[in-house]
Formats: sequence, C-alpha cells, structure tokens
Amino acid sequence: MRLTSFSDYALRMLMFAASSGEKPFTIEAASRSFGVSRTHLNKVANTLTRGGSQPLRGRSGGLVLARSAERSASVTSSG
Repeated sequence: MRLTSFSDYALRMLMFAASSGEKPFTIEAASRSFGVSRTHLNKVANTLTRGGSQPLRGRSGGLVLARSAERSASVTSSG
C-alpha cells in the first residue's frame, strides 16, 4: 500500500505528538525534524486539528494530542 505524502506527514506528525507527551510541539520543530517545508506541514496540521489534535495558541503554543497516546491505543485495540 502506498501513502500520499500528505498522509505520510500526517502520520509522522501524530507520532511526533505522541512522543512529545503533554508538551506541545511546534510545526517549526516538526519541519526541521522531517526536512519538510513549514507551509506543507501547516496544511497537515490544519487537517489534524479538525480531527484530534488541539492547537495551543500563544508564545509557548503548538500542537498536542486531544487525548493521551496510551488512551488512544487502548481504545483502538479494544474496539
């Protein structure tokens, strides 16, 4: 199965968010980590905020998962 680059980066951002725990991550940090333009990741982040990530605005803002990765994993494995 082949993923589109958009889907690939969406999955990467979700894994990045899960590894960050409760600490918000910035699109800039993800962009540097993945070697992808910030503009492209902004589009991905916009889609993710509609479906499960929470944007945090302000100086120390970023993105975090709406619920913990452990909770999400237990819900999907039992469902």
